[in-house]
Amino acid sequence: MNRIFGVLIASIISVSLARAADVNVEVYMTSTPGGEEETSFASDTPKLLAMFKTKGIKDGDKVRGVLIAEDVGDVAPANTKVLDKTLALDKDTDDGDFNFSKPTKGWPVGKYRVELYVNDELTATTEFAIEAAKSEKDSDEEKSSKG
Repeated sequence: MNRIFGVLIASIISVSLARAADVNVEVYMTSTPGGEEETSFASDTPKLLAMFKTKGIKDGDKVRGVLIAEDVGDVAPANTKVLDKTLALDKDTDDGDFNFSKPTKGWPVGKYRVELYVNDELTATTEFAIEAAKSEKDSDEEKSSKG
């Protein structure tokens, strides 16, 4: 009986791993729906979008997008999970997205990444940076020139 149970569990694990390998996900960051890929954004960007395409999704598969602040200085510890959203899909998509709205005080300057999971298996990652907004840069330059 134990042997049959062991074989059953091993079969389920292999099917799950094979299933995850059959799904392909491509992801990129942008600030407008369907926009071009961007690798850096101003801290006052209203919304960040992780646009994704899938191949091999089956009805009921769950796609999860996780926004991680890799390095934002003293604002948060390294690799802090900022947002986590899940979508249930019933078929492949060419225009899926996870959107992340700007925090009240703006996006902290630093390095970020978005990880996409299909049924809890990491399938794609994209990295980007947040830079000081133009008004913040101008203000900093004025202060240093008066200094």
